[in-house]
Amino acid sequence: MSDLKTIELKQIAYQELLIEVQEVYEVLHRLKNSDAKITAYISTSLIPYLCFLCDGLDYFHKGTNKVHSNWYNDIKGNSVQKLVKENRSALKLYSDYKKNKVIPKLEDDTDLFNELLIGNYNLIQKAIIKSFGQHDLGIYSFRNIDYANTYQLFKNLNTLYFDNEIIDSVIKEFGRILANYISKASIYPVSKSPHQIFSFTDNFTHQDVYFKDSKRFNAFNNKEDKYWQLFLYNYYCQNNFIRDILPVVLGVRRNFYYRMKFCSYLLSIKGLDLLLKKVPKITEEHPSIIELINARETIVPINSDLRNNLFHYGIANIPYESFDENKNLLTQIVEYSVMRPFEEFDNLVDQELDKYQKLISEILFRFS
Repeated sequence: MSDLKTIELKQIAYQELLIEVQEVYEVLHRLKNSDAKITAYISTSLIPYLCFLCDGLDYFHKGTNKVHSNWYNDIKGNSVQKLVKENRSALKLYSDYKKNKVIPKLEDDTDLFNELLIGNYNLIQKAIIKSFGQHDLGIYSFRNIDYANTYQLFKNLNTLYFDNEIIDSVIKEFGRILANYISKASIYPVSKSPHQIFSFTDNFTHQDVYFKDSKRFNAFNNKEDKYWQLFLYNYYCQNNFIRDILPVVLGVRRNFYYRMKFCSYLLSIKGLDLLLKKVPKITEEHPSIIELINARETIVPINSDLRNNLFHYGIANIPYESFDENKNLLTQIVEYSVMRPFEEFDNLVDQELDKYQKLISEILFRFS
């Protein structure tokens, strides 16, 4: 490809990024004008998605005079650019680790979270915990659909874990920077869509259960392979956040929604593959695991560049000539990569995610 075509392709990719930045900018605008309780339920879960966009902006803005994460002051000695990259990777939910490293890393993070949980307790409080236990897994739900849990959220935030604590002011500062970055990068006026969230606060609920405490464990079906169950539960929550919170609560129904849904599908199946390699006996009771893994290879061929073109805003191995700038750019990226109509691909992904969510629900919550 000529240098000119490469530049033009990069411009198309940047145009798509700005379209998605605008979608999320409007979300931030709605959150700012909405009930503080709803914002509190959602805002922490949003951080990796904001970082996903900011990392894309960093890629295109490097070496230019446009806003870049290195414009902002360090947070506790850590550059914002570094924190953006690390928090972006939280969306992978341990799927980027080798199979033998997944559970040790998950155990380390749950230990770290529990240290944080009781770090400021006095001797009396610690004695009470020793006698009666400590709820450590918080579950956040919207209309009885679990969309986040405390260990997943800690995965999002443990890059902000400094000096043996996570400080609310640090989280707020990082969130403010991300929102400011996206606001400065937005080039389109805010649409006439509703400027606030209309969901009711009583649609959101929170429940605490036991996970680390083996004696009182009541998080899932049983204690066997409980860390693998938590590993799967994180994807289960993330899928629900993307498929329910983003479109229903936050009004994200365009390209960024589809990109995140497709990414989460690929990550979920990769997580299943890791599970299968480490706990092969699970297919005896749940043979649909193999069906889901095999279906992924049919829907997204192994030699397809779709994964790379979804997880990164640079466009790879698609000729510039194949794009019509008057048509939806993400739709064209998907259709070229999988050689099928966008709507058909989206329906297939939804069907597979429905099967995946049903499977995980059966593994975690169906009592024998």
